[in-house]
Formats: sequence, structure tokens, C-alpha cells
Amino acid sequence: MKLFNALLINLLLLGGLSLTTCQTAKAADAPNANKVKAISHEIRQKVTFPDELVQENIKEQVKVEFKIKADKSIEVISIETSNEFLKAYVKRQIESLELIGYEEFQDRILQINLWFENQKY
Repeated sequence: MKLFNALLINLLLLGGLSLTTCQTAKAADAPNANKVKAISHEIRQKVTFPDELVQENIKEQVKVEFKIKADKSIEVISIETSNEFLKAYVKRQIESLELIGYEEFQDRILQINLWFENQKY
């Protein structure tokens, strides 16, 4: 049970990326699971914890829906978070990305959950 709880906590902290068409599918269920995971990895590499919030005590999940356009740029469709700074920051960071090699996902809606946590001691 402890191992299950530890795995669950890790999954919650890492978030996930899913492909959305008529219904949301988990990355492991999608036919292109490895590419979905690669997109998630690329986004997580770029969208790091913002320097402006280093002094803040924050624990926030940010849900982002986006699509990859024909020119390989990203269009953010929606962002859900209660933190307005994080909303603008995440939008800026994601829209500055160029995702190459994911043509099969062009114009399909993708969703990623990002966790931002900084606990001051």
C-alpha cells in the first residue's frame, strides 16, 4: 500500500499529457503514446518554476489545453489556474515553443497538467 501511495503521489506531482478528441484518453492508451510522452517532456523542460515565485509559498496545478499548428508553433486554447501570474507565465512559455516532428497531432487538442510547488521552510 505504501508503494502504491508513493507512486500515486509521484504521478500527481508529475502531471500528465493527454490527447483530447471526443473524449480524453490517457497517454498510455493512445496509439502514439511515446510521442505524446515526448511532447509532455519537451513542455516540462521549457516550463520550469518561475524565478519570480521563488520566494512564494505556492502549490498550484495548471491545466493547459493547446494545439500544435501547421507552422509547428503552439496555440494555447485554455489555461485553468487560480494564479493569474502562473496563467500568463505558462501561456508565454508554451507559446514560445516550436514542436517539430509531431505532424500527426497538428490541430488536435492536447491537454497537460503542470504542478508548481515551492514550500518555504
